[in-house]
Amino acid sequence: MVIAAALTMALAANAQTSPEAKAIKKMKSYNEVLEALKANEASFSNEDKAFVYNKLVDLAIAENGNAEKAAIEAQLAKDEAKQQELNAAKNLAAYNAIDNALKCNAVDQAGKYRKKNAGRLMTIRNSMVSAGLDSYNTKDYSGAMKYFGAFVETRNDALFAEADFSREQNFGMIAYYAALAAYFNKDMGKTINYADVALKSTDRDSTVTDNEVLIVKLGALEEQAKTAAIDTVTFIKYVKETYDVYPDNENVFGKLVALYDESGNKEKAVEILNARLAKNPDDVMANAYLGQNAQNEQKYDEAIQSYSRAVAARPTFLVAKMNLGVCYLNKAVAIIESNTDARGVLKADVKGDVMDSLNKAKETLEAVKAADPDKQQVNWAYPLERVNYVLENIQ
Repeated sequence: MVIAAALTMALAANAQTSPEAKAIKKMKSYNEVLEALKANEASFSNEDKAFVYNKLVDLAIAENGNAEKAAIEAQLAKDEAKQQELNAAKNLAAYNAIDNALKCNAVDQAGKYRKKNAGRLMTIRNSMVSAGLDSYNTKDYSGAMKYFGAFVETRNDALFAEADFSREQNFGMIAYYAALAAYFNKDMGKTINYADVALKSTDRDSTVTDNEVLIVKLGALEEQAKTAAIDTVTFIKYVKETYDVYPDNENVFGKLVALYDESGNKEKAVEILNARLAKNPDDVMANAYLGQNAQNEQKYDEAIQSYSRAVAARPTFLVAKMNLGVCYLNKAVAIIESNTDARGVLKADVKGDVMDSLNKAKETLEAVKAADPDKQQVNWAYPLERVNYVLENIQ
């Protein structure tokens, strides 16, 4: 009993608020409290820290309310510049309230402030969405990442462990925009994290498909590889893991095959291609990659066969269609170069094959031109010009 009493007294003594923390209690400025915390944090107990962080929450909420009221007054006065300035201050104060509440909860071992903060910050948490949109629409991607990210990350924070999110809508959409903002802000780690959250969510708008999210994630992985944040082996590993989850996604498949090719692992690239074609011999991307490989090796008949399958399955695939036209052209040129005499006259027995290939090249490239007259998707101008030149000068 003596030991227990002594232990109780020791705990009570440790739980007492320090004079420095008590001094902070009287402060009424957010920045003043923040500076005092920085100066004394190393010596503060967890209880002192929790108290001060909660004090910062109080002051940030007050700043948020004051800025919101003043922004409404500026709106009524039609002072747009002042209104924007106050809205920015309101958003920052809301973020500060959430940020300090999370820090408070992390050191609040007794849970003294948890319930109160969780309750009063739910509305402020929701305001992070509009704050993120304000920043995103002005291309302030750092701010958008901060605000959207705060909304996304707090959903699974211990502070809101008892909150009911069952009626929350568009969480996946907000996670997607958090990923976009992080990408534009060049924070690839957060881009990947938010993209993964978006992929796991089912409440995205129908315009934002898994493919849209995966494009952002793959872009972030590629940027990490470019900056050596991850090595090639790790890059391939991550893309392979993504492909295992989304085996039907063409972008992930294409990136994985390209990575195997670029890293010199041709066998693995062929294995992935063959597995995909075994499931569907007319698979668009698999045939397009087979066509590309054959084209690079100047096996034009094989390339034409594969590209033709890809285009037949998807007539709007203009990259494959242009490559098909180029292969017809290159096949004709190869025949001409090996079957022309010193006078520049083409052997009669191959002229039919040459003309057939050139006409098919012209027809295919003209179709690409008609589908993309402004060359927004592919630049068909040079190969079509070359086809016409060869046709005009053949003997």
